Amino acid sequence: MEMINKLGLVVMDSPRAIRDELLQGTGAVMAAGCSIFVESSNVKDKEIVVFRSPAKDVSAERKAFDVEHFDQAWKQFEEWRSS
Repeated sequence: MEMINKLGLVVMDSPRAIRDELLQGTGAVMAAGCSIFVESSNVKDKEIVVFRSPAKDVSAERKAFDVEHFDQAWKQFEEWRSS
């Protein structure tokens, strides 16, 4: 399944490519039904947000993780992406 960044460019399907895009690229990656992006939680702290779009049997859902916990955010993104 193809993923794109904020500019509409294809992002490779790997944890490292996603992490690099979030922290050094556009700050967001979108896939069918979900997205992962960086958001400022206050003036100096950032968090990684995983968002699932509403669908037929699923309501919209949002989970936030500290930037240091990328692995947990990645696992959530993968789970929602494959469902």
